[in-house]
Amino acid sequence: MNRFSIWKGNRIGRYDDRLILRSVIFFALIITALSVFMIRLTEGNILLRIFLLFLIAVLCLLDLFYQWKSGNMTDIRNRQAMSRMLLENRWFETEPLQQSRTGGRMERITYFPALYYRRKNRHIYVTVKITMGKYQDKLLHLEEKLETGLNCELVKKDTKDIWVGYEFLTGVEKNRIDIQDVKAKNGELNLMKHISWKYDKLPHMLISGDTGSGKTIFLLIVIKALLESGAVLHICDPKKADLSYLSRIMPDVNYDTENMMGCVEAFYEGMEARYDEMQEHPDFQMGANYAKVGLTPHFLIFDEYVAFMDTLAKKEWEEVMKLIRIIIMKGRQAGYFIILACQRPDAKYLGDGVRDQFGFRVALGSMSASGYTMMFGSIDKQFKEKDIAGRGYVNTGNGVVTEFYAPYVDPGYDFLTELSQICEKRQQEGEACDRMYENGSETAGEE
Repeated sequence: MNRFSIWKGNRIGRYDDRLILRSVIFFALIITALSVFMIRLTEGNILLRIFLLFLIAVLCLLDLFYQWKSGNMTDIRNRQAMSRMLLENRWFETEPLQQSRTGGRMERITYFPALYYRRKNRHIYVTVKITMGKYQDKLLHLEEKLETGLNCELVKKDTKDIWVGYEFLTGVEKNRIDIQDVKAKNGELNLMKHISWKYDKLPHMLISGDTGSGKTIFLLIVIKALLESGAVLHICDPKKADLSYLSRIMPDVNYDTENMMGCVEAFYEGMEARYDEMQEHPDFQMGANYAKVGLTPHFLIFDEYVAFMDTLAKKEWEEVMKLIRIIIMKGRQAGYFIILACQRPDAKYLGDGVRDQFGFRVALGSMSASGYTMMFGSIDKQFKEKDIAGRGYVNTGNGVVTEFYAPYVDPGYDFLTELSQICEKRQQEGEACDRMYENGSETAGEE
């Protein structure tokens, strides 16, 4: 039988609701037994007795420190909490016994769920056996209770044979990375130590967040990484805010309504032309994507998308929506990707299932319950509020919504200067490639 691992962990028992008390009593009995043994062993030698008792005390303190440092105390507390969860919710089966002398009803537990707990570093693994019993639905949706009770975040949920596995991460903020560590490579953009946007497999990104949530900084982080990777960017900023300043150093940065509509249309036409280019390539094979034939990805980055659509007449926004919908459906294989940012993903401009086609969705800052539903749909999740810039929640395409921290940016970081240097470097590399091509053509002509 296939299992999630050779050892699933410690099974949560029906008597683990007093696991901390039992552990303390066991520890006290061990100390008492050792002390009595040492007293008898050193009878008549008071100095040796004092020394050995002192040594036992030191060893006990060291053991307690080790148990705390290694997380064993946390494991005991978590296992006790999970046992109480099962008992207090009565997720077990019983049968009645004879009446007690006091007239009370006595029961015997005949079935207790097979629930296993294991921790490795900051990852907690919980495995549940599927039995098709009357509590199965409860045990298949434990993520909200466990996230709240164990102070962790679900990062993965999987089913194999008769087992459901939950993987949680504690201290998610410790996986935050610096802006210098953000790289786009081989169709993947890393954004935390354990989170990345695999745009070649799960295309298109949707970002939401109110003013002050860190949405624009996050967009600039993504722009920097994509520029460094050699991708071609097409930027639209209808509010003529921070992204519009990039027009000083980059081509195809638009902030006028007419230019932005033209940018979307040109992006669509470029995608259609890319398919013709791919099919004519000698290395093209059925099912191959743009990277297989050595082509460069293109990204349409649209800030305040909903605000832009609100300014258009109905006929105009319907035309833009039509093009956006086609790009989202067809863009992945051709290497044409969309990044949309808005304060709220209004269904009016992201309807007909378009919103669900975004492989990477991130909500920054605090949002209302309806806002989270707009972004992630209806899920079993207790969203927490923390006053940390760049913090939010993300769905990376695996159906799990988890806590997210945008890469850290120093307050004195100058995006315009950094991006300008990247653009200059790309221009120099492009000129060098052109010269190499010209020299190669001249040599071929001479031959």
